[in-house]
Amino acid sequence: MKGIDVYVEEAPQNRGVSILRVSGYVDTTTSPDLERRLQALLHEKRYHVVVDLARVEYISSAGWGIFISEIREIREHGGDLKLAGMAPDVREVFDLLEFENILQSYTDAELAVASFGPIVPANVEAPAPSPSARLLATGLDEHSLQRSESILSDEDLVREIARKHPDYGLMRIQKELRRPELGGREMNPVQLYVLLRKLELDTRERREAFAKGGSSTGSATRG
Repeated sequence: MKGIDVYVEEAPQNRGVSILRVSGYVDTTTSPDLERRLQALLHEKRYHVVVDLARVEYISSAGWGIFISEIREIREHGGDLKLAGMAPDVREVFDLLEFENILQSYTDAELAVASFGPIVPANVEAPAPSPSARLLATGLDEHSLQRSESILSDEDLVREIARKHPDYGLMRIQKELRRPELGGREMNPVQLYVLLRKLELDTRERREAFAKGGSSTGSATRG
């Protein structure tokens, strides 16, 4: 069974920054350990976090969901969570999910730490940001942080968007789903990615083939 190791250290060059060193596989079984470590930092009011993924071989949707679910609280407290050292396979999924619109990433942990600049000590309270500032800080709106109760009812709509706009990436598909005339569907990026994978529409090439007359999983006709 593939496992995970997580340990925490203060960045030697900036003691206001915490580094989560992760190694192994981050999946449904192992992700709770990572989540506990990250939440422990937040309980200690350490909101400047670098997650070093240099030794991580795989991250499932459950793992990515941890970063997405915690980023709002972190940024509301004036901090940030930054990823570092992603292996090519991990980076490929990060790019596919278009998480660069939400999370900053760096080639190594040292660069990620340096990007924070001087950090205010954790025991100094920062002024509470305004609601509008909170939304700007997260890089998401209120709806994109909500969880969809069911993704099954959205399958046909996602297929239709892929058929009409095969060039749309994950974030543009998410935006299209929110349109009132389409029912104002809500899915966070991880949920949408899982659905696209289920439908075999998770790459532009697959969406383009589908738009040209191919079929996706669950369609009546298979190509």
